[in-house]
Amino acid sequence: MEYKVKWSEKSKDDFIDIIEYLIDNWGKNLAIKFKKTVLNTIEIISKMPLIFPKSEYKADIRRCVVVKQVSMYYLINEKDNEIFIVRFYNNRKKPNFISDILNVTD
Repeated sequence: MEYKVKWSEKSKDDFIDIIEYLIDNWGKNLAIKFKKTVLNTIEIISKMPLIFPKSEYKADIRRCVVVKQVSMYYLINEKDNEIFIVRFYNNRKKPNFISDILNVTD
């Protein structure tokens, strides 16, 4: 069974910020490659939502390292067969910062 995928507003903003950063600093081709990697990863998660481990910061949120510099955090709603993408996170930032941004409000 395939799960429906929803994005939080913050995850959309994070994703756009990453794409813009990649275009500005590394070129359009790398931004396209990153986008494809994210979409392929989301497709895998929609089919196998338990494939990635639970976050060490919040037990109900799972963490997927999309590329070594960026992780994606998501929730699984088994009742409604939904995946909710919470945030994208720059892995090079301080680890304690992630617990602050994982407050799910939208």
